[in-house]
Amino acid sequence: MPCKGIHAISSGPVEFPELVYSFVICDDKTVMIDSGVSNSVMDISFLDKLDYLVLTHIHVDHVGGVSELVQRYKPKIILYEGFSKYLEDTTHLNASARNVLGDLLDIYGEVDPVKGGEFLEVKGGEELKLGKYTMKIYYTPGHAKHHISILIDDILYSGDSVGGRYNGIPFPTTPPPLDYDKYIESLRLQISLNPRMVGLSHGGFVSSNHMEEHLNQLIKGDYRVNIDLGGTAGELLNKLLEINYSGIAKSQNAK
Repeated sequence: MPCKGIHAISSGPVEFPELVYSFVICDDKTVMIDSGVSNSVMDISFLDKLDYLVLTHIHVDHVGGVSELVQRYKPKIILYEGFSKYLEDTTHLNASARNVLGDLLDIYGEVDPVKGGEFLEVKGGEELKLGKYTMKIYYTPGHAKHHISILIDDILYSGDSVGGRYNGIPFPTTPPPLDYDKYIESLRLQISLNPRMVGLSHGGFVSSNHMEEHLNQLIKGDYRVNIDLGGTAGELLNKLLEINYSGIAKSQNAK
């Protein structure tokens, strides 16, 4: 039976499944946005097909499931131009992740190489007809120089380009190496799109007001937050937040 509607799917590790979200949009063409971590608990048993797999950027918490999805569904993989080579050979990707994340990479799992994938490289500005809806692609660098965001049916899927949100509290998604000015520029761009909803890779679906809140906390320098999740989930989030804070500090110190 064909899938219907829009789905936010927990694709983080078993220790904190909601640490990462992937999204599935069902139309004549079925789209998944990001694939979570390698050690994901993601359940996509409802999918009978997958036409497009969009990767907002090539970080291990977004591309861990690509190899398995390609083997199972053979989707076209949409990503920023020049970066498919990092999925065909994941040595550099995993080494960079180890350098930034440390032992968090053991919880996420290293990324397997993608064999036989069909890549569709983009640079922003492209539109793809899915059926009833059209997928619009925007170049949104800052978090990563190869970051893209997706707009479908006036819902923005922002990857890590507009922060994250848990317990109603926005926070920066800014690990090193970060281009802080580009991050702010991309955030402003996506605010200007005026979407009716935003799908955050770290937080799920939220009101578009989140973006203004996040911009204001950055402008005020009030981005260090206290999000009390408790237990292992809280420990993992706090580790990630410290990494993200360090990205802002390093980017600003480099000016």
